[in-house]
Amino acid sequence: AAYSREGQDSLRFFPNMTTEIHVRPDGVGVLTLNNAPVNSLSASLMASFGENIQKLVADPKVKAIVVTGKGGFFCGGAEITEFGKITKQGPEAFKDVSPVQGLCTVFDLVDASPKTVVAAVNGIALGGGLEVALACHYRVGVAAASVGFPEVQLGLLPGGEGTQRIPRLAPLEVCLPMLITGAPVKMAQALKAGIVDAIAKGDVVEEAAQFALSKPPAPISKRPVLQANRFKALGGALDMVLNQASQQAKGMIAPEAIINCVRAACSTMSFQEGCKVESKEFTRLLFGVQSAALRHLFFAERMANKVAGLTAKPAPIKKVGIVGAGLMGGGIAICFVQKGIAVVLKDAKQEWLDSGMKNITAIWMGQVKRGRLAEEKAKGYVGLIKPTLNYDDFMDCDIIIEAVPEIMTLKKEVFQALDKCTKPDTLICTNTSGLNIDEIAAELKDPSRCMGTHFFSPANVMQLLENVKTAKASEKTIATCMAMGKVISKKAVLVGNCDGFVGNRMLAPYASEAKQLLEDGATIEQVDRVAESFGMAMGPMTLGDLVGQELFWKQRKAAGDMMKQTK
Repeated sequence: AAYSREGQDSLRFFPNMTTEIHVRPDGVGVLTLNNAPVNSLSASLMASFGENIQKLVADPKVKAIVVTGKGGFFCGGAEITEFGKITKQGPEAFKDVSPVQGLCTVFDLVDASPKTVVAAVNGIALGGGLEVALACHYRVGVAAASVGFPEVQLGLLPGGEGTQRIPRLAPLEVCLPMLITGAPVKMAQALKAGIVDAIAKGDVVEEAAQFALSKPPAPISKRPVLQANRFKALGGALDMVLNQASQQAKGMIAPEAIINCVRAACSTMSFQEGCKVESKEFTRLLFGVQSAALRHLFFAERMANKVAGLTAKPAPIKKVGIVGAGLMGGGIAICFVQKGIAVVLKDAKQEWLDSGMKNITAIWMGQVKRGRLAEEKAKGYVGLIKPTLNYDDFMDCDIIIEAVPEIMTLKKEVFQALDKCTKPDTLICTNTSGLNIDEIAAELKDPSRCMGTHFFSPANVMQLLENVKTAKASEKTIATCMAMGKVISKKAVLVGNCDGFVGNRMLAPYASEAKQLLEDGATIEQVDRVAESFGMAMGPMTLGDLVGQELFWKQRKAAGDMMKQTK
């Protein structure tokens, strides 16, 4: 969380205390972060934290201190909603102070405690949550927990002195990936790397308390950066990691800012001087357009998954039917199978079905060769797919997704057949990328069980899922499709039934202008290179080849307008 001096003043009386303290019979004071659901570091929590840590330090009955989280979560980090309040003040307000000075002040109080402070990491500790743990002198965690710095995914860096503390504990080969990619590490790896000091075998608070009573204070700020980290930094390790990050996250400025902070930590600078570098870099990122955009995306994704006024409960999905074993159908099948859901995969010809199964199997076998998937698990995945040529095999499916070519007459034929070979409550959905779904749904006796489920290619990779609401779709149908997106780890967005829905309506003008550049004399390679340099994962021409140029031709032909462009 972050808050300014003005924000601290407004919380002087802490009307909503969000930490709790009690003193055990053995003299260990326990401070518990309490801000459900993830104990995020709101301004009020940090104000309470600062007051209560000082109470425990001043209490003569308290011999040592344990910091933990309420429930099964240690701390999920910043209260991101409060960043907006900070940015409204403008960067000029933070020339001489960090935008998250409130965090740093409290962390410094913990760090400077004359009594040993141990973090009892009872669950996930992310971002500012990990910084809370690093501010403590020692860390004892539960085996199932993980720790990480996901700030880079919001275009930021750990601004609560995390970039200066972590290199004093862990080797660069562990802490740099945490900082640069945002990927968390499991507790066993954290122990091996020196990020935590012990893994609890029983009650984590009890074991942390005993640990605290047996150890002297050992603030990380007073420890030198690991000598090996200094040598690696001098030897070019930071430049190598930055070069890799530049290739993997093109155009992103947060990785370079993070490297600047770690470089400061590994230099001859003091801890306090390194923290000033971190503060300057954090301020630059927080007030930049990239972080603003990524924070907007963070909230937008969560809002998109909520449908206002929807109260119906989703139906359970135990078996899925898919019509069409091509690129899209196969990708959709992979999504469900990898979540342990059985799939019935149908196509019109045996050779098409065999080809589809071969392509699906090849994807998993490729992962086996790269060491990303166990061979037994891959075989288990294949075993969850039942290839078939018969519609009757869909009779016990809970949802069926049609993924045949974008030809209206063909889709209508499929829906007519499905209407005869499914349970009355089976959802029948279409993966069309732009055809009128109401017209397709009209082929069913009960069109309320139909809506669009538009996956993006390749379906097993791309995260977006457009759930297209039809005129007669029931609330239960909508609820089930939205829940389905969550089950298969997609970012589901409910959209209206219109030409191109939302994704393709945005993409079409982009693709149209790219084609116009070709007409004006640019080469395919030039157009794609510019798009990729801007930050696109692939250029518009490559994307068109991946989707299939014939798809757009068929759409125009079906519409009776060979000049048609989705707008």
